[in-house]
Amino acid sequence: MYVHTFGAYFGIAASFFFSTKEKINASKDNTGGYNSQTIAMIGTLFLFMFWPSFNGALANENQQQRVIINTVMSITASCISACGVCRFLNGKLDMEVVLNATLAGGVSVGSSSDLVVTAGIAMAIGALSGIISALGFLKLNGWLREKIGLFDTCGVHNLHGIPGILGAVIGCFSAGWADLAFTKEDDTELLNTFAALKDGRTTK
Repeated sequence: MYVHTFGAYFGIAASFFFSTKEKINASKDNTGGYNSQTIAMIGTLFLFMFWPSFNGALANENQQQRVIINTVMSITASCISACGVCRFLNGKLDMEVVLNATLAGGVSVGSSSDLVVTAGIAMAIGALSGIISALGFLKLNGWLREKIGLFDTCGVHNLHGIPGILGAVIGCFSAGWADLAFTKEDDTELLNTFAALKDGRTTK
């Protein structure tokens, strides 16, 4: 979450600092072509396939399967919900939203992917992040550009910033209830996940 959130807001702050009045006046030209965005979809497909390995790289070997399953479920739900929001609001798919908001589920579930037990929770996290991210691309981007002259040409606020904050909040709850994610008889995995528990600390 540190990487996603800090990177997004650092980039947004830099973009805001270097914005000029001329750029604000030319804001209507600040869009990508449909054909170029369609070709860029190849990159999104690769990210979609490899995002579970991003989240699972640092997980314990016993938890990597859980991380991969939860990430796949979350990112699939965010893809579906983002496309649904596009269809509902625009009557068609918006390639900028499809390129970016479909990956928001992978960001939001990152900090809790090794602690979420059921696929339903992972899908709920993904669906919520997909909806929020898609609304950000379709509504919030233009509003910020008009009101304060903020140019987020790559959509990092809606793909990494907001889903990163959402993931941090979800991570807090999942860490607090971490003892429910493991069996009561064997707390080895819980201790491996939270080394400070060996010193007498609790998950609450």
